[in-house]
Amino acid sequence: MKNIYFCSLFIFSTVPVILLSSFQITKGRHLYRNEWKIPAHQNLNIKNSSKEHLEAVLYNSSQTAPLQYVINNREIKELQKNDSVKVKVDFNHQVFIVNNSTHEGQFRLKIFNNSGRIKAALKDQPSQQQN
Repeated sequence: MKNIYFCSLFIFSTVPVILLSSFQITKGRHLYRNEWKIPAHQNLNIKNSSKEHLEAVLYNSSQTAPLQYVINNREIKELQKNDSVKVKVDFNHQVFIVNNSTHEGQFRLKIFNNSGRIKAALKDQPSQQQN
């Protein structure tokens, strides 16, 4: 009788642990519908037809080098390789993803509650950058 009790107790105690651990595994994952390959020494210019402030996740899926990003016409920030960052983007301004490395970079974008269309274009980096 004790074996049945301990066996059922073990089963009922492991089920919540398995359920809770499965939620922790999926937490923080995003489905990225937009992906671009950025050649070496080029910029990716992103525009959104919806001119509003939206939360977005920027993801550098490259294994070789970090990327840099400029949002809301402010300072340049670095996005490490195989890393993501959640930011608030004002799409009244343009978003730039900068690849200064000698390798091709891969970039993914997820915008939450987006009702607009995303347009992106690759541009060569200017020979002299303005400060």
